[in-house]
Amino acid sequence: MSEFKSIQITVDEKMILAALQCDQLDEDYIQDMRSKVTAAAGQAPNLPVVLDMSQVTFVPSLSLGALVGLLNVCKKNNQRFILAGLQPAVRQVMTTCRLDRLFEIYDTIDDIKVRLNV
Repeated sequence: MSEFKSIQITVDEKMILAALQCDQLDEDYIQDMRSKVTAAAGQAPNLPVVLDMSQVTFVPSLSLGALVGLLNVCKKNNQRFILAGLQPAVRQVMTTCRLDRLFEIYDTIDDIKVRLNV
């Protein structure tokens, strides 16, 4: 059961977009994602970090903690950290854990682009 999982990071003049290419945020994936996103954020500290989670259908509790950790890194650097494209089950977990109050969440990347005037 070897599923190829990648993270596509795109940096433009308005945002750092990290598109998660997996259905579950397991421990190995979240660590890889965290290091790549942190590196990209460090190279463009004036840009908001957007995590496209539209392909993610399950987020274990350990991964929720890692997302909060990444949010805190961005906040410490005065950088916005935005989640986009949450599937209904993932959105429900975020709401149940009250993490929807902590994170800036948008339905789509296009919604974020409108908000950022891209």
